[in-house]
Amino acid sequence: MCRLLQMLGICLAVLLLNSCFDNSKYDPEPYVRSLEIIKLSEQDYIHISYLKDSYGGYIPCNGYIRVEGNEAFIFDTPLNDTLSEQLITFVQEDLKATIKGVQVSHSHIDGAGGINAFAKAKIPTYASTKTAALLVKDSLAISNPFSQKDSIQIAENFIVMEYLGPAHSDDNSIAYIPASDILLGGCMIKPLDGTKGNLADANLDEWANTVITLQNRYPNVLQVIPGHGGRGDKELLDYTIGMFQKSSEVIGDNEEIVEVATN
Repeated sequence: MCRLLQMLGICLAVLLLNSCFDNSKYDPEPYVRSLEIIKLSEQDYIHISYLKDSYGGYIPCNGYIRVEGNEAFIFDTPLNDTLSEQLITFVQEDLKATIKGVQVSHSHIDGAGGINAFAKAKIPTYASTKTAALLVKDSLAISNPFSQKDSIQIAENFIVMEYLGPAHSDDNSIAYIPASDILLGGCMIKPLDGTKGNLADANLDEWANTVITLQNRYPNVLQVIPGHGGRGDKELLDYTIGMFQKSSEVIGDNEEIVEVATN
């Protein structure tokens, strides 16, 4: 009798362990996480999709939705066309808004991975001419490329799109919402707990200078949305500049100048 009770206890423990263990996070498929949308206000939403890294973890990739009246603007696409189709449906059916345009900040998958879904839906696409040239290599077309600056009207307000120079990539651009002083920085801007991240296409010599140009161009920014991680205020700009800025050190009597990267 005691042995039977002991066996039952073991079986129950195994069942409880199995019910608490989430096997889904070990799924080999690259995009098992659903598209997430976070409402910040009646006008502002963050959309997040998850990129599987080489260690089996997931990297949250931020995009943005701005709604003005019954019109909307999207900054960066989700990671693939399927998730982009879900996002388009959400904006059109749940938010009851017409998407006036989507801007991709750069040509990487976390900026433009789902651009084809927007093109198929006949939604205007925006990006720097540098991004457009890179996407053409993959047979992806941008309908409205801009060399330096462009803007799009959403209801009564405008959203400014601008290329300020190389940083995370040679082609990265930003968007600014003057009505709310919101900066959409993409992967050019790091969250406060962020690391340098993917530097494969980065310009380490100019990254800090480009963010300084951005900082001077939009001194009244109140909220900053980075490409990954948590949002914040203009402190994110200072953090990013500090991460990539170089300082000069005077060495010895001969005043030799040495460039040292600060972290």
